[in-house]
Amino acid sequence: MSLVMALRDMVRRDRSQPLLRFDDAQERRFAESTQEARIQHFMVSGVVALGIFNLFLISDWLMAPDTFWMAACLRLLLFTPLSLVVLYVPWRHRPVVRALPTRVLEGIVVANGVGAALCLTAVLVATESPYAGMYRCGLLPILVYGTLVQRFRFRFAVVFAACVVACHLASVALAMGQSVHTAPYPEIEAPAFLVLLVVAAYTLLMNFKMEKEERHRFQQKERQAVLRGELEASQARMEALSRQDALTGVPNRRHFDELAQAQWRQHERSGERIAVLLVDVDHFKAYNDHHGHPAGDQCLRLVAQALQRALQEPDAALARWGGEEFIVLLPHADAELMETLAARLCSAVRGLGLRHGGGGVHGVVTISVGAALACPAVDRRQLPAVAGQADEALYRAKRDGRDRCCLAAVV
Repeated sequence: MSLVMALRDMVRRDRSQPLLRFDDAQERRFAESTQEARIQHFMVSGVVALGIFNLFLISDWLMAPDTFWMAACLRLLLFTPLSLVVLYVPWRHRPVVRALPTRVLEGIVVANGVGAALCLTAVLVATESPYAGMYRCGLLPILVYGTLVQRFRFRFAVVFAACVVACHLASVALAMGQSVHTAPYPEIEAPAFLVLLVVAAYTLLMNFKMEKEERHRFQQKERQAVLRGELEASQARMEALSRQDALTGVPNRRHFDELAQAQWRQHERSGERIAVLLVDVDHFKAYNDHHGHPAGDQCLRLVAQALQRALQEPDAALARWGGEEFIVLLPHADAELMETLAARLCSAVRGLGLRHGGGGVHGVVTISVGAALACPAVDRRQLPAVAGQADEALYRAKRDGRDRCCLAAVV
């Protein structure tokens, strides 16, 4: 790919991300998600780069011996201490650095890189070495360091590259007043500058692509998180629906069995009593035959809502047992509380005043309730046996005239 084509591809507008920037909210999330990794990267690469920067004292000694001590002072006594301070602060005061805006953090690191270029520029201006033109190539590793190693955000990388190019031009312009014999090969200046420009263009291109790919990965990660959240929410809804009776909206038998088993084990440890109440809608078949099945479905929904409202005890649980039957679990119960609740359930349904044209008690929809009490800690019966005892009490209530409750023998 030619440089022109690469640059054309670099500046081509992407409709979803034209300027390497998200909307404000997503940009904040992107900055927050990458900040810690970038701080760590800046520190590690900064330490390595500082060592390499000072290693270039060998080049100062070989190519600009007349300004070697100046170069040593700039590198070791000025730039190195300042760089160590920049590296020390995030190492010892990470929360302070994390609190900085992204542009401030990037700006500090860019300024540090520009400082390295200025040190080299000062040596180039002061030296009378005939190798100054070739020594000027020392700006290339500084340029590559900022755009590819430190991986400044693209807009900061552009500013950094512009500063390095400006340092090159400044060193040439300020050295032009020196005697001709100090620059025996002036013809290398133009090619050296072109090389710097080409390197700047290619490294900026790579910087752009790396940031674009990083942002794309972030977008993909966010989309995956959203999809995962939607899937989990959907699964939660499906799980809830699998435990809910579709017609009445109250928990179904499966959910009741799980809850009841857990409560049973808890009462085995605590020694408290637990009550089971079976509820049956009186003459429901006759109601269906007279009013029709849609009305029967609505009747069951209204009865379920009335029963749910009548459960004033915080731990009591209602579920549809099957057909027109419902079941109630009453933890921490005694005989008096069980009887009170059964009577309240009958009163709640009777109070609906649903007309029963098929021969209901008093011409309205009513229920019959059978209740049984057990003490799991001492009673060897299991929950199904207690439910069966409540069922026997329910049939007694029906035989006795319906619209009433009957209690099984208290253990």
